[in-house]
Amino acid sequence: MTDIRYIMRSERIKLGSVRSTWWCLGAATVLVPVFGALTALSVDPVEAAARPKAWLVEGGFDPLEPLSAVLLAQFAFGVLGVLTVTSEYSTGQIRSSLLAVPRRRLFLAAKLATLVAVVAAVASALTFGTFFLTQALYPDGLGIGLGDGGAWKALLGSVAYTVFIAVFGFAVGAAVRGTGAAITVFMVVTFVVMSALPAVLPNVLREHVVHYTFFGLAESLTTLQPDPQPGTLVATLLLAAYAALALAPALLLVERRDN
Repeated sequence: MTDIRYIMRSERIKLGSVRSTWWCLGAATVLVPVFGALTALSVDPVEAAARPKAWLVEGGFDPLEPLSAVLLAQFAFGVLGVLTVTSEYSTGQIRSSLLAVPRRRLFLAAKLATLVAVVAAVASALTFGTFFLTQALYPDGLGIGLGDGGAWKALLGSVAYTVFIAVFGFAVGAAVRGTGAAITVFMVVTFVVMSALPAVLPNVLREHVVHYTFFGLAESLTTLQPDPQPGTLVATLLLAAYAALALAPALLLVERRDN
C-alpha cells in the first residue's frame, strides 16, 4: 500500500518546483497588503469618524474594507489551483506520477490536500497581516481589534473563501486538464456567470440570487454585520457544496481516462 506521507511529500516538492506557483503566490503577496494599505490611507478621517462602525448599523464605516484586496487576489489563488493539476499534464509528468501512485483518487486527494495546506497558510498570513497593517494605518479611533464586531470571524471567513476558490480552480483543472481551457472555464464561471447571471434576472429574483453566488457568499463570510444573508454557517455549507459539486466530475474522470 502506498504510504500517504510519501505522496504528500512528493506533491509538496512538485508544487514548490513549479515556477507558476511562486508567480501566483508572489502576485497575491504583493497585491493584498499594498492594496489594503492604499485603501486605509485613502480614508477621510473626519467623514469616517462621523459614521458608526459597520457592525452597529448597515452601511456604516467598514474597518475591514481594505481586506477586499483578498477577494481581488482570488484570481491568483484560483489560477494556482488550476496549474497545480494542469502543469503535470502539459509536461507529460502525469504519466510518471500515475505509475508511482496507481490509486488515482488517492493521488488526486494528496495533490488537493497539499494545495489546501499551502493556500490556507499563505491566505492566513496575508489576511491577518493585512488586517493588523491596515488598522495601524487608520487615523486614531478608526482602527479595531480582532474582538471588535467579531472581526476574527470575518478574517477566518476570508481565509475559508480563498481556500474554496483555490479548490474550485483545482477541480476545474482536474476535469479539463488543459491549462488555457481550464483557466478560461474558471474565469467564465467565477467572474462572468457568478457576476452577470444575477444581473439578467428580474429584480424580484436578483436580490435573492446574488446572495448565493461566490461573491455573495464571500461577502456573508467577511462582513462585520451581525446578521448577514445568508448566515455564516449557511454560507460555509454552500461553499462546501459548490466545492463538492466541482470536484465530483474530476474524481469520476480521473478513473476513466487513460492518463
